[in-house]
Amino acid sequence: MAFPQSPNDETSFGRRGALAALGLGLATAASPAVAEVVGPPPSGLSQAQGGIQALINPGHWIGQFIGINSHGESWDFDASPEEVSAAFVKALKNITPEQRKALVFTNLDIAEASAEKLKVLTWTKLEWLDVLDVAFKPLAEGGCTATVNIYATGFFPTSIPGAPILNTLLFFFPFASPSPSGGMLQNNRCNILYKMVKSNLKA
Repeated sequence: MAFPQSPNDETSFGRRGALAALGLGLATAASPAVAEVVGPPPSGLSQAQGGIQALINPGHWIGQFIGINSHGESWDFDASPEEVSAAFVKALKNITPEQRKALVFTNLDIAEASAEKLKVLTWTKLEWLDVLDVAFKPLAEGGCTATVNIYATGFFPTSIPGAPILNTLLFFFPFASPSPSGGMLQNNRCNILYKMVKSNLKA
């Protein structure tokens, strides 16, 4: 599945900067531990609307029960929550072009990163917004469990004006997130992310 290129170069720097600040502010309003864009940003409109849509997640209200545009897994590690969270962040900051293509992460913002939680906003080329949520829980015998959820936030991409409103109105509409390489996108993303995190824990 090929996605058309997002219109980043058509957005003026001043307008993009203002909208980016608004979008990141909304995305991290509840817990502003980290707000960092990794790689090229999406369009200013997507950054502004993405902050709103990531808070309400209308595509996940029913999607989490159907499983065709969301996926969750629990991973056990010998490392501490702090170390695993740091490995996630390091993996995303050092993402290779090949990994970015396989994950379909054209743009991503690390909105929150702590020993308790990680939240990442990701966009495809057409600027559909998906969210990666990870909760870390220490184990009594040492190590931790990372509960990973990655899901689509809405039927319409955030490059469309009014996307959060449109997606909220159509929250009941079922839609799937197939992977360009076959299978379901969110399942494939979890498999790739697990390998990336394990590799960074060993480094």
